[in-house]
Amino acid sequence: MARLACETKMGYYPTSTKTIQKVIDKTISFPEDKVVYALDCCAGEGEAIDFIGSTYNCKTFAVELDDNRAKVAVAKHINKVLNADALSGVRKSNHWVGLNFLNPPYDVSASGTRLELDFIERWGLTTSIGGALILVINPSSADDKMTEKLRLQGYRPVVSFYDPENEDYKNYGQFFMVLHQQLPNFRASLEKFYSLFENPLNINDDIDFEKISIKTGAEPQLFKEIELPRWKVEEHLAKSKLKKVFFDELRQASMINSSIEHPNEGQAAILIASGALNKKLTLADGTEVILKGTSTKEKTQSAQTNDDGIVDKVKLVDHYKTVVYGLSLTHGQFVKYA
Repeated sequence: MARLACETKMGYYPTSTKTIQKVIDKTISFPEDKVVYALDCCAGEGEAIDFIGSTYNCKTFAVELDDNRAKVAVAKHINKVLNADALSGVRKSNHWVGLNFLNPPYDVSASGTRLELDFIERWGLTTSIGGALILVINPSSADDKMTEKLRLQGYRPVVSFYDPENEDYKNYGQFFMVLHQQLPNFRASLEKFYSLFENPLNINDDIDFEKISIKTGAEPQLFKEIELPRWKVEEHLAKSKLKKVFFDELRQASMINSSIEHPNEGQAAILIASGALNKKLTLADGTEVILKGTSTKEKTQSAQTNDDGIVDKVKLVDHYKTVVYGLSLTHGQFVKYA
């Protein structure tokens, strides 16, 4: 996805999968019989990363800001899709991606920085040592600042291509850079970066090029939204046993027949279970929760003694056991309060 400065912030421009295939087929050698971990942190509706996963046997990960586009991406064959701001709404590990496809928005942030540079700084180090970064870039961001960020992250510039048949190249001069992640202390020459910026090759030409062999990457230790979107919370609830057992039980709960003027402990338990606390509350730390409760009626035995101090009978007493559950709307987690 690419968002241009002259367009609305939420507009997006899917990258041509035909061009992506040309670039990958010409430049990258995948390990035989092994699964490569691939990422697109500006995924849009997931066309690019879905194509990469299905074509090159990759386990795929994606991030998309817009709710509707993220829902479309989730329906595709992508292993994990986060619906969050990729710059500020995701917790992630570094150095786990074998193939990092990065087509950042072409725009300026609220603080005045180029978003292309912000995305490189945030997501460039996600590439594993020995992995590849395919960076979709336009001439306006191919400058000294971009060179310095990529160079400090230990990338070796390999080659750059443009596709004359690609509409984004015709309209915006878009081209593709392929970079190979080296050890953190590696520093490529500035001249090599400048050469790739200034002289991209025609992807359709017959070029004698030695492909780079990439590492697979590995399962990330951390890759999740900081705040789970509400639609995912509702989706998890719809699939959970708690939804089936707990909330169905609440809907079937009935009040006792007698009127309640001053509820005792047992009656208060029934009030809780019947939904009297079915309101959104904000805790002291800012977490929003909905409280629900269940109660069960149990019989307890109370020994009775006669005047001689001998137990001669047992009295059965009603006892109500109440459990209150809190659903955190902020984190999408359940908490049980005994």
